[in-house]
Amino acid sequence: MLDAGTSLEPAIALHVCTRYQRGGSERRVQDSIRALPDLRHHLLVGADSDVDLARHQTGAEQVEVLPSLVRQIAPARDVAALLALWRLLRRRQYSVVVSHQSKAGVLGRLAAAAGGPPAVHSLSMASFGPGYGAVENWLFTRLERVLGRRTAGFCVVGHDLAQRFAAIGVPAERLHVVRSGIPLPTALSTRNEARRLIDERYGTVPGRRLLCYVGSLEPRKNTLQLPALLNALHERTAELPQLLVVGDGPQSGALLTELAARNLADHAVLTGYLSDPALVHDALRAADVTVLLSDVEGLPQVLVQSAAAGTPFVSYDVEGVRELLALGAAGSAIEPGRLDAVVDAVAHWLAIAEHRSPEPVADLSSWTTESITAAYRSVIGQAVRAPMTAGASARRG
Repeated sequence: MLDAGTSLEPAIALHVCTRYQRGGSERRVQDSIRALPDLRHHLLVGADSDVDLARHQTGAEQVEVLPSLVRQIAPARDVAALLALWRLLRRRQYSVVVSHQSKAGVLGRLAAAAGGPPAVHSLSMASFGPGYGAVENWLFTRLERVLGRRTAGFCVVGHDLAQRFAAIGVPAERLHVVRSGIPLPTALSTRNEARRLIDERYGTVPGRRLLCYVGSLEPRKNTLQLPALLNALHERTAELPQLLVVGDGPQSGALLTELAARNLADHAVLTGYLSDPALVHDALRAADVTVLLSDVEGLPQVLVQSAAAGTPFVSYDVEGVRELLALGAAGSAIEPGRLDAVVDAVAHWLAIAEHRSPEPVADLSSWTTESITAAYRSVIGQAVRAPMTAGASARRG
């Protein structure tokens, strides 16, 4: 095994990622690589990945595809991926394996446990618990209970998620909270100015209340409940609020169809995916309430951004929501599936919108770049068993 402190060449970290697209767990791949310029970084991604995007965003020295690594449970391909990983670790001299996402987390750590280097697992979401099926819960609970004792350290997005893993027997001392590097506003415009910009860009009606959803349009996020929410608010409020949907995904067409079926198409605007974080910040700053109806999260990044914008949120009570409320964010945590209670909470925040403070009050200091970098260096550096110099220059080409 190479030693980062004594070898002539930097130690090499192998990152294994089930699927590299656009998302929160992919951002954690970027964060972990950029936090450790002392190491060389190789990235291995699954079949359903955007390799060019991975190369561009991570700066890894080497990016390769493992075709047998897929997101869904597929026994034959899973065994093939495990054997390929085991052979790779036997053939190349890696100092640490850093796994990202559930499937890669299992296979990467299994391969490393068979005589390979130490493994660190980055956790942005649970692979078991509410929102998952019986088979997934049975399988992943047992796998994590066994693998947790063979994992050098976990980089966990939030305390709620860490507690879930500790509760099934993963050693608590190996669970370290490392936030995701979310782009947060460095300066906030006034709410009136942000709203003027949103009205000009997207055609929302000035003066009308505005709900904002930011995220992927996919079943796990329950985006098709948004029209029902808007329709119910129509019956509760004197004037129907508008819905601003920021994001894209497989349910974008179905969402438009459902809005039209409820005669709500004129009351909603879909912006598509916005790559510029400043545009997202403007949308959240202009909104009266942010809504999130996910079944499963680790710690919802959009709610962190909403708290940074000083905008209250209403979300199903998934992991991370109460953690943000405890940090001072304004919002409501609703029992999952209780859309009627979501309607009540949104109506409450709309009713008091003019009377609450427009400025953010949540303590988001653990999301600074410095805090995140230090945390990754501590956890992964301990696994490599070598001190890492903060000022070392990058060697990623």
